[in-house]
Amino acid sequence: MLTKLANLSEKITVSHPMIDQWLASRRQLLVAYYQLVGLTPQKNSSETCDEVALDTFCQRLVDYLSSGHFKHYQQIEMLLASQAQQRLLALLYPQLEESTHTLLALYDTYLEPAIANGEIPELRNVISEVGMHLESLFDLEDQMLLSTELVGSQESSSSVNSASRLNNRPDNALSADALDS
Repeated sequence: MLTKLANLSEKITVSHPMIDQWLASRRQLLVAYYQLVGLTPQKNSSETCDEVALDTFCQRLVDYLSSGHFKHYQQIEMLLASQAQQRLLALLYPQLEESTHTLLALYDTYLEPAIANGEIPELRNVISEVGMHLESLFDLEDQMLLSTELVGSQESSSSVNSASRLNNRPDNALSADALDS
């Protein structure tokens, strides 16, 4: 996921403070995620988790999801000038909302109690599931970013086609290998 983020950053042709901040926030979230993932694989279900790593990740997750939903998506919408860009956003926005709600539900149901209790048997599985949903969310956000005037027109037209294909794909399922990208 960090590699995809670096590739996206290279495609952006104009510096924009909001997008720079958003991508830096994503990078911080991914670093916290990878630190948490690196800490939990050897633990058995009765051990407590690293509360600091979990707390850091959860705080960054909630901050990232909130800023995307309440700030960045609307700012991106203002950058979309053409009707094709607006149609793409109309396709992507419901999927972005669904991904955000799914991630927040995972946080509320599993991650927040893990912070309060210091342990949770399903933590490894939940963290993996969160990673898959983050990958899906980032792909949708990338398509939205690539449709703006801040990237070359070649990427814009290909992201409209990608969004159409994505919209027809059931549940945006990801393989376990997607976390390695």
